[in-house]
Amino acid sequence: MLNITVPARSAATAIRDVGAALLDAFVSSVRPLVARTAMTARHVAVITPDGLVLYALRKGGIGEGFQLATGARAPDAFRSGEVQLRLPPELFLTRTLRLPDAGRSYLEPIIAHRLERLTPWRADKVLYGYSVVDGVSEDGTIGVELLATSIDLASPHIARLEAAGLSVTSLGSAAEPLDAPLRFDLYKDRAQATDGRLRSGTGRYLAIILAVLAAACLVSTVLATSAEADLQDTEQRLATLRSKLASRDGGTSRERTLIEAKRPDSATIVLIDKLSKALPDGTVLRELDIDPTRIRLVGRSTDAPALIERLEAEAGLKNLRFAAPVIRDADKRDAFDLIATRSDATGTDGSRRSR
Repeated sequence: MLNITVPARSAATAIRDVGAALLDAFVSSVRPLVARTAMTARHVAVITPDGLVLYALRKGGIGEGFQLATGARAPDAFRSGEVQLRLPPELFLTRTLRLPDAGRSYLEPIIAHRLERLTPWRADKVLYGYSVVDGVSEDGTIGVELLATSIDLASPHIARLEAAGLSVTSLGSAAEPLDAPLRFDLYKDRAQATDGRLRSGTGRYLAIILAVLAAACLVSTVLATSAEADLQDTEQRLATLRSKLASRDGGTSRERTLIEAKRPDSATIVLIDKLSKALPDGTVLRELDIDPTRIRLVGRSTDAPALIERLEAEAGLKNLRFAAPVIRDADKRDAFDLIATRSDATGTDGSRRSR
């Protein structure tokens, strides 16, 4: 029995492959935008018997030629925008084909399939372009003109332009007018070359962004760790302080009184909140005195006697009684003076008054 073990891909390899796929998808999506926003400057590089000559294409025609010495870098003015490489006509092979008009939409695969019979080069070594030259004839065929050359013939000239700081965007014959658009553009790799530059630039920018984000995350982690350590230290000190305060005077010290007064079930603000909910509409307080064990309420109400039951049930007060007779005024409102015992009294002699 034959056992075949396939090594598992590492996590780093898987992440790299996913990242590359995402980058390729991003480049494909932004390629049309880059093409629309790219510089519109156009230049022509012509290979002549005397060497390499550069021309700038303008709206009014073609500029004066610039002879580029062997091994020299091109001037900055020629390094942006499109660069057409025009090779000598003798480097190209021309063929005229008759193909069925029914296959007009499939000319690319039809011609690619016949390249080895139409040219002296292997199909994978051929750069070619084609154009329909006339209408449909009586036999239902169309004329197609083919222009082709070999990658091996074009590569040295492309490499020379790259060494001069120029990136070829299209390739054609110098026999065509220099100031007219190329009828046959043979540079099949121009989209791949543009994608390569775009991919490289995008990769660099993404690497910078990721580095900045990683640094920001690291700083955030350090700050969060420091803040957590400070919080733990503060809580420990508070716990120590509470322990010391609780151990003094058997719970009768001034510090213990303050701590007890801050507990949620005994805080003055909680008591005031209960009172505000217990007092019915039509009741107005003029005075409110709050001590640790006692509370006094002075005010007016449409039904003062009914306040006793409500305050005992909802505010937690005990031993409610009127400290003075209830007097009804001309507006039929009872003037009352109530005192009561707090059910949450701490039993200390500290006091707090609120008006």
